[in-house]
Amino acid sequence: MTGSQTTVRIIDCTDPAELYRHYDGEFEPQPAYIELDLERGTLLADYNAEIGNATPAPVYYGLERRYGIPVLTADAANRVMREIAPLADRILADWEKVYDGSNMVAVLGEDAQAAEEEIADHLGCNLGYGDLGRESQGFSDSDLVAVWDVDGAVNGLEADEYDITADTTDARLEEIQQDILTGLAGCGPSPVVVCHGLDAHLKLIRDSLADEDPLTAAEVRIAREYMGLTGDKMAEKLGVNPRTLRSWEQGRDPVPGRIRPDIAEMKAATDAAVAKLVAGLEDADDDTLITYRNDEEYKAAVKGTSWSDGWHGWSASWHRQVCARAAAQTGARIDYADMDEDEA
Repeated sequence: MTGSQTTVRIIDCTDPAELYRHYDGEFEPQPAYIELDLERGTLLADYNAEIGNATPAPVYYGLERRYGIPVLTADAANRVMREIAPLADRILADWEKVYDGSNMVAVLGEDAQAAEEEIADHLGCNLGYGDLGRESQGFSDSDLVAVWDVDGAVNGLEADEYDITADTTDARLEEIQQDILTGLAGCGPSPVVVCHGLDAHLKLIRDSLADEDPLTAAEVRIAREYMGLTGDKMAEKLGVNPRTLRSWEQGRDPVPGRIRPDIAEMKAATDAAVAKLVAGLEDADDDTLITYRNDEEYKAAVKGTSWSDGWHGWSASWHRQVCARAAAQTGARIDYADMDEDEA
């Protein structure tokens, strides 16, 4: 196979920190690279998902050419790919796929080799796959994702500053994390900041508070009834045995602190579902809310629909409770779906 495509197709990075990945247990973030896929004719930037010296077969056989770069922001990576696109075009026009006696490998022509050396010079990298770079390689600090250590990013006062409690949801912790990262971005030239372990730090604060103040047996039962869930369904949502949940509700066993944030998440999702129904009634011609007699009807209605995004995995009794609360706020009527209806 001889190279025939002469215009490379660039696949842009879309997330500002797309090239940053730090696996738990690893001392450093994964190295990043720009990849030219000779067979697909594409140019993209990514992080190395492999740990250690493992090399993907298409890279080993030269069909995917990787050029080491530091962990760039998406904007910087997209700019650099456009800068080297004319060189990538030269490579695509001057290579062939040949059998080396055991495998099909890529062989670059003389001009393609020269273009690849120019890419390496432009990026300040080595051409060997094992040499994917971690250093700045001449890029400006504003091009690099700024990586903070969690100890330098926090002050130990986050619980008070952000009113973190035992019931703080994961969504709220994500908002707090983004607020902290936004503040860190103002401390340096890079607009993109990451902090490995910050999410775990915030969750530890929340979970420690939950351990110090777990729910009572009555509070667990009231939460379940508030959401209209059976014991079996509540246990399923919490990932515990129904017998374990009954023991908590009856006070035979202490309620572990870790359950409190999980129930807070479930209550927040239920409240959001009520708010969604209430908002939907404002523009509806009919003020009747449709609910379901049993889980079979409910699951059939939810399956494959866009209106119920986020409602999968719940139950008909939960949906009836959601409708009841929405009706209490709006005065809407509630009726069952027709037996052959697929959706509300």
